[in-house]
Amino acid sequence: MILLDTRELDHPVPLEMAVDAFKNLKSGEVIHMIHRREPTPLFEIIAKNGGKYLSYAESENVWHIYITRDGDLEVYRV
Repeated sequence: MILLDTRELDHPVPLEMAVDAFKNLKSGEVIHMIHRREPTPLFEIIAKNGGKYLSYAESENVWHIYITRDGDLEVYRV
């Protein structure tokens, strides 16, 4: 699992980091991104490029986003 904790970073750094990680993501790997908000533009990029994502809010300012190319993300559902 690739962990990207971007809560302290300003836009567009979290988006750029996630897109770069997704480009290099191998089959079966998962990115776990922690962000202070739900990154909707990232979801559009992931879906457009054949990836899958799952997100949920732990609290008002803590979002967990899981991204894969082909894996089952249901195991990460809270």
